[in-house]
Amino acid sequence: MMTDQNSALAQALQSAIGEKSARQQQIMIIELLYQRYPVMKQFKPLMIGVHKELEKALPQFGANHVHRSIAAHCRKVRYLKSVARGGKRFDLNGKPVGDVTAEEKAAAAKFVQNIEDRKKPQTAATAEEVAVDPILTSEVIAEAAITGAENKAE
Repeated sequence: MMTDQNSALAQALQSAIGEKSARQQQIMIIELLYQRYPVMKQFKPLMIGVHKELEKALPQFGANHVHRSIAAHCRKVRYLKSVARGGKRFDLNGKPVGDVTAEEKAAAAKFVQNIEDRKKPQTAATAEEVAVDPILTSEVIAEAAITGAENKAE
């Protein structure tokens, strides 16, 4: 009898989840992961293949949604910086299960650098505009003052 109730509950849950958009499901999964697994909320480097464990731990979500959620987590700058520092990798329980390789460390550092580089041109352009605008503004103001004085004289 309990298995019938459990399967009915699981089906109802899957139906309710299925009605949400893919983005909403991803947000739900990430929030659930951060609540359930402190290692994820701390952005520690995760073991290789952690998505397989998560698919088993979260059967109410589709494997594709779980995989996309963990991929989104692993693309966050805070996680990438953690991998770039190197050290141990952790399972979902927070136990060390391996090390971050030199190649993984270098790749993560490169991703972080690319993200930071993409932010710099926008900041540089804004700073350049600010540096140019006061000069143009003062020229325009001076020109307006001269024009205004000439108009009053006439």
